[in-house]
Amino acid sequence: MIFKWESEEDRLLRFMRISPKKKLEWLREMNEFILKCSSKRDKLIRWKLRER
Repeated sequence: MIFKWESEEDRLLRFMRISPKKKLEWLREMNEFILKCSSKRDKLIRWKLRER
């Protein structure tokens, strides 16, 4: 949905109402997707950054 009419504060409040469980599920799905679509080089770069 597009919410061009809402202010930045309204937008933040809307996102804050999403349950933490849903947010974590979304992050996990995004992480899995990125890992599937990444090249070996990209995965290696992310792994090195994660170790820091």
